[in-house]
Amino acid sequence: MEKPIKDKVYFYDTNAILDLQDKAFENYFYISSVTLEELEHIKTSKNKDDEVKYLARKTLHLLDERMDSYECIVYDIHIEDIINNTSIEITPDSKIVACCYYTRKKLVNNLVFYTNDISCKMIAKQIFGLSVESSAAGNGQDEYKGYTEVVFDDDKMAYFYEHPTENIQNMLVGEYLIVKNSNGEIVDKLRWDGANYQAIKYPNIKSAYLGTIKPFNGDVYQQLALNSFSTNQITMIKGAAGTGKSYLSLGYLMWLLEKRKIDKIIVFANPVPTANSAKIGFLPGSQLEKMADASIGNMLGSKLGDKFMIEQLVAQNKLSILPMCDIRGFDTSGMNAGIYITEAQNLDISLMKLALQRIGEDSICIVDGDYNAQVDLKQYSGANNGMKRMSEVFRGQDFYGEVELKNIYRSKIAMIAEEM
Repeated sequence: MEKPIKDKVYFYDTNAILDLQDKAFENYFYISSVTLEELEHIKTSKNKDDEVKYLARKTLHLLDERMDSYECIVYDIHIEDIINNTSIEITPDSKIVACCYYTRKKLVNNLVFYTNDISCKMIAKQIFGLSVESSAAGNGQDEYKGYTEVVFDDDKMAYFYEHPTENIQNMLVGEYLIVKNSNGEIVDKLRWDGANYQAIKYPNIKSAYLGTIKPFNGDVYQQLALNSFSTNQITMIKGAAGTGKSYLSLGYLMWLLEKRKIDKIIVFANPVPTANSAKIGFLPGSQLEKMADASIGNMLGSKLGDKFMIEQLVAQNKLSILPMCDIRGFDTSGMNAGIYITEAQNLDISLMKLALQRIGEDSICIVDGDYNAQVDLKQYSGANNGMKRMSEVFRGQDFYGEVELKNIYRSKIAMIAEEM
């Protein structure tokens, strides 16, 4: 890969490249030989969990395959002398940061040190005066919500509305803007389409099965979700338990079914036991009976009324519930279907990729889950989480929307429990 001229070039430490994986290779970058040594150690360490060891192996494989995408700076006596001229000890962290300092001084003056490690940040900033960036993923969180909230004073408000085609907030296509005045009151909700800020609208949903579906108490985030459903082919809706993800998703899809805008609803689910819960063994009955008795069946039953309603919709070929293990080779092309990938936080990257590749041009898709807090198995967490990776890849596409719901409506108990 030819070294591109960029405003900034990144030097990744070990935890950063472990977290970023493929994303690190989107542009030319630098790493230290110390990072390679640490990755080799991690992949066989008895003190690391299986997920971290898997990520280390995967990262080393990527580095081996794409050697033209980066340069490795070898830690040697010259770089060690740099540390010796400071007040800090020689540690793996100081070695990596010193390699970055050396690279900026000798090779790349617009180099930025990228880390999620607090110790490395302190050394880089206070000892070596380096520019430092980090990702929210370093603490397990992803900051992208699908919208940006801004507060404008009168002058900024006037300028904003006088320049409706100017992307002054650096929005991605399909991203929403919640505009507040200087008192913090919401005065507008807009969607950036790549050329203009568009005022949002959302459908008036009245379902024979589910009744009226509307934002609780005028919830602005639920308004954005409903707008995305009606605007985009694919929407990711995420948030904590009780924020209304399945209420809005199923309500919208059932409404489309009743209005004959889609011919059926197809649910993709990966039925896994809740984290730290006991497994109850194999359930008796047919595949449908097993799915109906699993958590997906309980959720659908609670929203649609009861399990009899599920069976009736299945018998009418208006509803299919497919476990992820059965969808390879499945194709929704020609079905005019509404695809619902629920509890998507429990999919790794390969399963999410498999699910999304089933979606035909005449189908719409809603993906819901909470990859920041509700992942039930370790192999689906962190950089290997399929829902998180989908968000990273799809955000900014003109057929995609994403909304994080913030307000919990189940009960005061549920709201307090979210803080546990």
